[in-house]
Amino acid sequence: MKNCDELEPLIEAIADGSLELPPEQLAHLASCDRCAARLERARAIEQLLSLREAAAPPANFTQNVMARIGHEQWRTERVIDLGFNLAMAAGIFAILAGGVGLAWSLGLLTITVDFDAIAQALGGDFTGRVLSQVQTIAMAAVLLTIALALWWWAEAATD
Repeated sequence: MKNCDELEPLIEAIADGSLELPPEQLAHLASCDRCAARLERARAIEQLLSLREAAAPPANFTQNVMARIGHEQWRTERVIDLGFNLAMAAGIFAILAGGVGLAWSLGLLTITVDFDAIAQALGGDFTGRVLSQVQTIAMAAVLLTIALALWWWAEAATD
């Protein structure tokens, strides 16, 4: 029985002639009715298959398959590139924001425009509140511009 279990997965390879057996397994195959019947069925199937014509693939089969593979690789790479670009932009933004915050806290970044004088000249309470926040708005605009420029550069580099 042990030899039958060893030969069972090999029957198809024996039937199509791609595997040669050692003498002890050949002897078992000749003496075991169960294994011999399996080998005979496998050889009959091989013979029937050899009589059939193999279907020819379409003329552009290989090109279509390779195009699909290329498209799937491209989509995968785009997702990875997008994640990388977002991570890089977030990292650069964090570094720039830290640098700006440090410079701001050290007093290196100051806008010396007299917003109160401008607000009084314009005379509006709303305008005065907006103008008092110009420094924050200007820094946000600079950081947004830098982030968009980095994103544009990263996308242009991948195309």
